[in-house]
Amino acid sequence: MANPFQSILGQIHFWWLDVKRFFRSKSVLSNLIILNVAVWLLMLIAHIIVLVPTYLLGHPISLNAIFSDYLAFHTDLHLVLTRPWTIVTSLFVHAGFGHLFFNMLVLYIVGRYFLQYKNDKHLLATYLIGGVCGNLVYLAAYHVFPVFEPMISDSSCIGASGAVMAVMFAVTVYRPNHPINLLIFGQLKLKWLALTFILLDLIGLVGDNAGGHFSHLGGALYGSLVALWFLYGNKLNFKKIRKKKKYYSSREAGAARTMTDEDYNAQKRRDEKRIDEILDKISKDGYGALSAEEKDFLYHYRR
Repeated sequence: MANPFQSILGQIHFWWLDVKRFFRSKSVLSNLIILNVAVWLLMLIAHIIVLVPTYLLGHPISLNAIFSDYLAFHTDLHLVLTRPWTIVTSLFVHAGFGHLFFNMLVLYIVGRYFLQYKNDKHLLATYLIGGVCGNLVYLAAYHVFPVFEPMISDSSCIGASGAVMAVMFAVTVYRPNHPINLLIFGQLKLKWLALTFILLDLIGLVGDNAGGHFSHLGGALYGSLVALWFLYGNKLNFKKIRKKKKYYSSREAGAARTMTDEDYNAQKRRDEKRIDEILDKISKDGYGALSAEEKDFLYHYRR
């Protein structure tokens, strides 16, 4: 009988190798996560360097508050117009480690699923434009609903949540039944995770962070529209010119197949991931530990 402790350690070791491989890939997804973490660390270091001596002198200065104020997206229209950069910079600023960690964890999970179907450029555009749309929905909500009127002059929004929701809903609407493994709940379909997030945001509209939840909903809306464009946009033939698709012949474990650009790239990424897993197994247990199917896959992939 297998030792449960050894099984857990083996799983952690596999995740660690997977994370290292991910950050070595230098993809747009890994760079987005690194950039968010780097901004948080730089703000933290600068905050500590200034806070300690000013605190000892009796006049503490918080650079975190100053930086956040100049990088956050505000609901005051005067600040929006005089600080136009904030509609983008706010997507990379976080209120604390917990805020940063949760956003980057979700981005890591859904971003990798996104890249199984679309490329780095699609991911970057979805993240940035989705985050901007989230900010605009947040701004509109504060100027449309009377309940927010007293808070317009001093409300602001930071965090990648709206951008992350855009990525999540882009891949969810595109492939709603994509399986996802969660440690606590096991395997479930991506659409149920996305639905849970939406329900939490709808409930949160009557809470203290209503503006943030409007931003999430704005990002989710943009991501859903992007997915619909991925699915049906090429069928909208405005100029009555049908674009000829490129087709490739792909070989997976000896089976010749014909596929489009999109399918070919998705298959290539899945093949490369499978090869990495097989090579890890060889390095750990030797070639003899491979199944007949794994040996056959490796043989045909190398051809």
